[in-house]
Amino acid sequence: MQTRSDLRLLIIGLAIWSGAALVGLAPSQYFVLVAPIWVWLFGWHRTVALLIVVAMITGGLLMAIRLHALDQTLITPLLDSNKGVVAIVSIRSDPALGQPKDEGGYIKPASTTALVSAISVTQGGQRYSLHLPLRLTTSEQVHWLPGSVVSCHGVFYSSTERRVAALFAVRGQCSLLHGASTIGRWAGGLRGDFRSISLRLGSQAGALLPGLVLGDTSLESPQFKNEMLRTGLTHLTAVSGENFAILAAFLSWLLQWFIPRARIRLLINAFVLIGFIFLVRPSPSVLRATVMVGVMMLGQARGVRGTALTGLGGAIAILIFLDPFEATDPGFALSVAATGGILLGQRPLAHILAKRVRFQSLAELLAIPLAANLFCIPISIAISGIFSCAALPANILVEPVIAPLTIIGFIAALLAPLWPEVGYLLLTTQRFFAQWIVIVAHYGANLPALTLPKGWAGAGVGLSGIAILLISLQVGRSLRIR
Repeated sequence: MQTRSDLRLLIIGLAIWSGAALVGLAPSQYFVLVAPIWVWLFGWHRTVALLIVVAMITGGLLMAIRLHALDQTLITPLLDSNKGVVAIVSIRSDPALGQPKDEGGYIKPASTTALVSAISVTQGGQRYSLHLPLRLTTSEQVHWLPGSVVSCHGVFYSSTERRVAALFAVRGQCSLLHGASTIGRWAGGLRGDFRSISLRLGSQAGALLPGLVLGDTSLESPQFKNEMLRTGLTHLTAVSGENFAILAAFLSWLLQWFIPRARIRLLINAFVLIGFIFLVRPSPSVLRATVMVGVMMLGQARGVRGTALTGLGGAIAILIFLDPFEATDPGFALSVAATGGILLGQRPLAHILAKRVRFQSLAELLAIPLAANLFCIPISIAISGIFSCAALPANILVEPVIAPLTIIGFIAALLAPLWPEVGYLLLTTQRFFAQWIVIVAHYGANLPALTLPKGWAGAGVGLSGIAILLISLQVGRSLRIR
């Protein structure tokens, strides 16, 4: 049962997110449409409405300040000027190799891209020290670890990616100034060792495991990623908040058998989960789950009874304050929607399903992916413009195997550098589960799918469909009562 304070904290977090997303995504003229909503809110509940309005304005200001800071930088005069510069940058994400592109009969070679943070820029003998997010692209196939510092000669171009100040196109080769930190090298080595033992499994099942367990999608083929997308299983091609929550629950259960004091268990759990963040890279879903679990663990340590809704609302607010661009990240939106769906819709759906399947435990198991996917449908349509008829049944079919794959896979990853044969043996016990996901994705991708508009129109179609479904269920319930 949700308390009023739980829902209030969640509403404030969603309002901050909405304000930042509106500034980041919608043209300025659309803000006129927000005024009638605010008027209605004040007529509904003045105190809550004031909190919502203040939260939305706060989120919008955070995004506006960040956008202005990126639009007016020291490198702005150099954009699209074809003036060569020497930039020293710190790598923030794993370099990703793209696909060759056909540009009017000319096959453009694949390029490697990565998010970087500029440390200094030298142009015309003048050196500027700065701290700016950039998107680096190079024709070389590089394997830098996050945290490495490199020096490159290149040119700045304007970018449509709003969370970066510019696109930095490398001209020539880059030189590595120094490698990643000790933790970065450890994480990179462990990911490489786990990738090696996964390769020994062969097929797409072996390619899926590094992505599902550690967020390493380098082994996944474009065809397999497309099948996962069309089947609504794309969240399994990389680490999500669900994997993080499974691991946190497993650690809590395991530690209680060895450590009686709750606060010590919480500290150990927090330490392990922080290491897990470095290992899998801080994606939006992982960051959201981290902050959410952290808020709840802090409440437990202080003797305050925290709820999942409070944690979710706090996670949204904290992450938007740290990085307003999370508000426009599709992965963040899907993660929050899935979590909110489970917290708010799992019990009602389980109650409805229990009347039909007649097994309470089965109804509760089916309700988890069903609730998560129902809430994600509008966002998925807005992103891809595709509504797959296989999405809901596919997620229900694969849900039972995600927990064992996550837990056993993580243990195998930790053992891979020390005892690779033991790690490989553990993975072989999970091969059938991974292959099951591949089979579901392959056959689900061949089922009919609706092509719908993307963006706001697609989200509106998705929300309308869910509204019609809920109204139909309510009407059917009313008729049965009569």
